[in-house]
Amino acid sequence: MKASDYLIKKLETLGIEEVFGLPGDFNFKIIESVLNNKNINWVGSTNELNAGYAADGYARIKGYSAIITTFGVGELSAINAIAGSMAENNAVLKIVGVPKTKHIKNNTLLHHNIVDTNNKPNYKAFYDAYKNVVQKAFFLYEKNIKNSIDNAIDTLIKYKKPVYIALPVDVCDMEIKENEKDFVLNIPKSDKKAVEKAADMIIETIKKSKNPMILADILTKRFDGKAALNSLLQRTNMISCALLRGAGIIEYNTKNYLGIYGGTLDNKKAYNMLNTSDCIIEAGCVISDLNTMNFSYKSKGDIIIQPHFTIVKGKKFDNIELKDILEALAQKINYIEKKEIINDFCYKKTDIKASDKLSCDYIYSKLQDFLNDNDIFVTEVGLIPFGQMPMKLPNSITIENQMLWGSIGWATGAAEGCAFASKNEKRRTILVTGDGSHQLTAQEISTMMRYGLKPIIFVINNSGYSVERILCDDVDYEYNNIAHWDYSLLPKVFKGDCYVANAKTNADFDKALKEIEKENEDKMCYIELFTDYLDIPYLAKGIVK
Repeated sequence: MKASDYLIKKLETLGIEEVFGLPGDFNFKIIESVLNNKNINWVGSTNELNAGYAADGYARIKGYSAIITTFGVGELSAINAIAGSMAENNAVLKIVGVPKTKHIKNNTLLHHNIVDTNNKPNYKAFYDAYKNVVQKAFFLYEKNIKNSIDNAIDTLIKYKKPVYIALPVDVCDMEIKENEKDFVLNIPKSDKKAVEKAADMIIETIKKSKNPMILADILTKRFDGKAALNSLLQRTNMISCALLRGAGIIEYNTKNYLGIYGGTLDNKKAYNMLNTSDCIIEAGCVISDLNTMNFSYKSKGDIIIQPHFTIVKGKKFDNIELKDILEALAQKINYIEKKEIINDFCYKKTDIKASDKLSCDYIYSKLQDFLNDNDIFVTEVGLIPFGQMPMKLPNSITIENQMLWGSIGWATGAAEGCAFASKNEKRRTILVTGDGSHQLTAQEISTMMRYGLKPIIFVINNSGYSVERILCDDVDYEYNNIAHWDYSLLPKVFKGDCYVANAKTNADFDKALKEIEKENEDKMCYIELFTDYLDIPYLAKGIVK
């Protein structure tokens, strides 16, 4: 089997059905291997950054994804997206086609290269750059092809972080010997004895405590622990809440679930329970600034469950997969919480006039009712996740944000990837983005139309970079202004079949939501929402003080 064919077949074993990217003369043979694989489709994006964002979104739903670019110019265009996947624990395989091995050995100066003061190229410059933003990087040569590809896939599976492969043009055609075992996934396994000991110690710690509590976050989802976590909660009725990046991990109607942690700003029940608990089980938590509402939650270190280890009262148990320890706890524990705490953290119905100007609080309260079971809800970087935060969420919904890396414009491409990943399921992909963010990546709307995707897209037009306005010293600084677009005309420019509307009043928005219910099964929906300058979610006002 040719090396490039082998690599693409390995992607097939991961369940990848689409590969994103752009062509360039150094990657033609890799893309041809995609085209020759009947189980994988090529998706041509408008630029490499958008392709990277799409791959990031795809990995969030499918578990794994891949992007192919050309040497130098293409791979550097995508590096921001890959760095975001590194920060956010998304398993994206970054494949780059590079010049032939003889040119690399002879240091031949070819296009897409950089040179030093002596006009000598550096063929490892971009590989070296990527080593800082991926879990592991591989540069393939004749003698290391198979081992490197296998190692790359194993790394992708274990760490759920990006991996980089540089594949020279001539290496693509080199033949390697394969067998059936090569296409069986190498899933990491826990040390069973360590799982048993850790589980027993956790259960004993819970029994000795007066008010144990579970705090869930994003790594629980990334490492396939969501089902086990919810099973544990249903079995024990233990009090629980989630951090912002972990929205949607715990079903909203789960008994004693308190919703998303809001620090001192909102959801005081969760704040008080966490601060008075004598035994907090942190399941896949990432303790970062925005995720903890300006570090208003600080880990006590009682019980820490991470992807590959567990810590109980300072004792570390290695070689334990997050999913396995949660499953063990769900099977072994006999603790049942007798308290019953009602979760009332959500948008309440208000008597707002239909004729009133549209506001962000009205938008999010209406979206709360608009969301359905199994939807994929993508919220753009910045203020929008804080609008989503108090929502009462339907069952089995998937919430995706990028609260750690925070690259504005991410969500449009990511929504495309989510829509591709769920195209064979009856799931809606819903994107809420802002005008400033959307201008970075809006051309990817054309890719969605080209491939017949039907997301529901809401663009909040409030005339600028609102999150930056409230962070800087003067909200009127000119550098936070943007060009004024008529966003509702974009679908027409891109020549796709799309339901388009704009809303300036509450009544306009209500009408658009009703129309979407009629149109979405047949076409994309694209809605421009006009709000006042500096109209922001109420929770965001507190987080930036």
